[in-house]
Amino acid sequence: MSSFLDAMALTPDGDTLVGEVTPAWAQGRAAFGGALAGLAVRAVGPRIASDRRLLSVLVDFVSPADIGPIRVDTRILRAGRALTHAEARLVQGDELRAVVVLAYAADRATSVRWPGAAAPPAVTPEGLPAFPYIEGVTPAFTQQFEYRWATGNLPFSGGGPPRIGGWVRLAEPVPVDDAVVLALLDAWPAPVLPLMNAPAPASTVTWMVDIVGAIDGEPDAWWRFAADTVAANGGHASVEARLWGSDGALVAVSRQLVAEFSRP
Repeated sequence: MSSFLDAMALTPDGDTLVGEVTPAWAQGRAAFGGALAGLAVRAVGPRIASDRRLLSVLVDFVSPADIGPIRVDTRILRAGRALTHAEARLVQGDELRAVVVLAYAADRATSVRWPGAAAPPAVTPEGLPAFPYIEGVTPAFTQQFEYRWATGNLPFSGGGPPRIGGWVRLAEPVPVDDAVVLALLDAWPAPVLPLMNAPAPASTVTWMVDIVGAIDGEPDAWWRFAADTVAANGGHASVEARLWGSDGALVAVSRQLVAEFSRP
């Protein structure tokens, strides 16, 4: 087991920050995308005014990140009266691995409030089967999470609607923050995988996350997750997902473009 806090550790090195991607957070031959996004958030956070919270994250996974050291270069694109836009670039050697653009803002007085749809009814986590870790099939990083499967077929089962859902939390509880929310959103397999008849790689190309609700809850609380495949063709799938707190309140929504490498 590798602590999420250890995975998010960053060390100053001149004008940049350096982290470490360990084998425990591998996804095939590359690094778990949720951890890379978390590193970007952790690197940018200290540069943001304390009255502003993270609203949006845009990630372009330019190339697969290797296991080993990774550099995070940050800059403030603009700090206006209402919004702060920032950028983090994750680099290994001379190779750009990911570009992350983040938007922060302070809450404003408004007459509009719509918290989003509450989580649909589901059996409690204690009454659901755990998602298994299978050596050589399930990515290594999934051992860092606990899953309870509630909706849809398992990956590579070759049938059923292209959606998945259930409950998720970190296997080693840590205080919940933006980086944890991103990791929980990205922890599940892409919902296009149940359509495959045999194991095949899949990876995220781009990822957009909006944080729409309060991030709170006990470190060991379960979070509700649901994802649907909007469309899939030509080796790519568009995926939408939502994450709710244990109280059923919507916390984050995401949209991903996933490359899949199944064989006809």
